[in-house]
Amino acid sequence: MLELLLRIPNQSLRSLQCEPSDKHNSNIALRGFSGKVSYYSSKEIDPQQNFWDNFTSGKIQETSSQKDAFSYQKMVENAIESIQNHQLNKVVLSRKSFWDCPGANPKQTFQALCRSYSDCTVFAIKDSSMGAWMGATPEILLESTLEGFRSMSLAGTRLEGSNHWGSKELAEQKFVTNQVHKSLKTFGGRITRDKQETFNAGPVEHLLTWVNTDNNVLNPKELAEELHPTPAICGTPVANANHLIQQLEGYERSLYTGYLALFEERVHAVVLLRTMEWFDSGVQFYAGGGITKDSVPLDEWMETEYKISALKELIHIDDLR
Repeated sequence: MLELLLRIPNQSLRSLQCEPSDKHNSNIALRGFSGKVSYYSSKEIDPQQNFWDNFTSGKIQETSSQKDAFSYQKMVENAIESIQNHQLNKVVLSRKSFWDCPGANPKQTFQALCRSYSDCTVFAIKDSSMGAWMGATPEILLESTLEGFRSMSLAGTRLEGSNHWGSKELAEQKFVTNQVHKSLKTFGGRITRDKQETFNAGPVEHLLTWVNTDNNVLNPKELAEELHPTPAICGTPVANANHLIQQLEGYERSLYTGYLALFEERVHAVVLLRTMEWFDSGVQFYAGGGITKDSVPLDEWMETEYKISALKELIHIDDLR
C-alpha cells in the first residue's frame, strides 16, 4: 500500500492511503524519472495514524555510485563537450549523497520542512516497493486554474539575495519555457505566458514563468505524461538529454525528478525535487542542475552542495545515548 503525507501551500496537512487503480478511476499518480506511471485511488486518514512507523527503505545496498567533487565536475565537462558538439542544448545532471545518521527523525524533519518551505509542496512517500521518501518541491508540473490549466517553467539557480541573473540561467530557463509551451500547445486552446519572476525556494532562488492554457476540457492525466520529463529535470532535446543522462550519471534516479499528481476537483501535480530517501542507517540526498554551453563545472558542483546542505541542515537527529 502507498501512503502519502502532503502539505500543499496554503492548505491543511493531508494523509492518504492509496490502493492501485486503473487510470480512469484513479485520483493519484506517481512515477519515477523513468519507467511507467502508477495510478491509485486514495482515502483520507488521520495524519497521526502510524505514518512514521517503519519509515525506511531498509538497509542501504551500496554507495559506490556517489560522485565526489572531481568526478562530478568531470561529468559536467563531458556534458559541455556534447553540447559544444551540437548533440543537445541542455542536460540536467544529478548526483546522490548518503549521510550516515542512524538517529535521523523523519517526523521532526518533515515538520521542519513545512516550516522552512512555506511556498513549496512538502511530501512524504511510504511504499513497500519504492521505499521511504521525503522532500519539499518548488516545481509544479500541472495545476488547475479558473480558465483551464497551467504549468511552471522553473529553472536557473542562484543564492538567495543575489542581484542579477546571468546569461547562463536565462538561457537555461528559456529552453524549459519553450518546451512547456510546445507541450501545452499539442492539446489545443490558447497558450499564454505570465511575466518572468524570481521564485524563492529556501536558501536559493529560481527563474519562474507560468505557461497557461484555456483548454479546460483536456485530459490532465494525459497532459502530465506529455509534460514529463520537462527540460527542467532532463534537458533538450529530451531524447538526446535522456540518453546522455543514462551514459553519465551512473545511477538510477528512482522517484527523484519523477512526479506526484492529485487528480481531484482541482489538479495538483508536482515534480519530486529537493528529495531525500530514508534508510535504516541514514539519509540519501539527491540534487542536480542544468548544464548548458556556458556552465562552469565548479559552479555546478557547488549548486548541488547548496541544495543538499539546505536539506541536511533541517534533519532532526535524536540523541541515541
